Amino acid sequence: MKAVFITDLHGDVKSLERVLKYGEERDIEAIIIGGDIGPFLEVMKNPDQSVIQSQREFLEEHLIPRIKKFKKRFKEKNIFIIMGNDDFEVNMDVLNEAEKEGVLKVMHKKVEKLGDKYIIGYSYVNPMPFFLKDWEKPEEYIERDLEYLGKMTDPKKTIWLFHDTPFDTALDMIHNGQHVGSVAIKRFINETQPMLTLHGHIHESPEVSGRIYERLGSTISVNPGNKYFVIFDIDNPEDMVVIKR
Repeated sequence: MKAVFITDLHGDVKSLERVLKYGEERDIEAIIIGGDIGPFLEVMKNPDQSVIQSQREFLEEHLIPRIKKFKKRFKEKNIFIIMGNDDFEVNMDVLNEAEKEGVLKVMHKKVEKLGDKYIIGYSYVNPMPFFLKDWEKPEEYIERDLEYLGKMTDPKKTIWLFHDTPFDTALDMIHNGQHVGSVAIKRFINETQPMLTLHGHIHESPEVSGRIYERLGSTISVNPGNKYFVIFDIDNPEDMVVIKR
């Protein structure tokens, strides 16, 4: 069984369509969307547009209707999703309503089965120098959350869906080469050794570091940035295909 993972859509309808197209393939079990779902920077540049409303419209007019169409044909396939730090939490009701209708599964601080494995989501990032703080937490609070959530499953059978990246890795590098990921997330991965962790948030890291994944002990950690998505084998995460968006 395989899954498709994409992150940092930022309202990119074309990339959403491509991922869903791959999701139609016979051996794809799930589609995983890793946060920063709605449009942001391009809307921020227009003083006449509301970022909150633009993100809500993307969810209501593009994301949810397209996934509903997908689910009508592929009822057995799951869509797992979290918000990221550029998403406004006030729009979470749109995702929650879609979850009630069986369209997708909102994964923040939740556990779901994926085949004979588990998937857990976590949206929070460490504090960043940006105005939107809905999905930010200090490192010590992230550490407490993960300590609690980590007890819910066997880490060797668990895929973690993070928005943030582990600190000082190939996954958290910004343009100047600085590492900006979460210390708490890296510590959690090193201590618990889940089978696979999925990340986003730092768009440019794959280009800066030249890599989209890193091995932390026995854990494979992946950040495809905003120019790629990946298809991976749920039972053998190292069997991974990188696709340009």
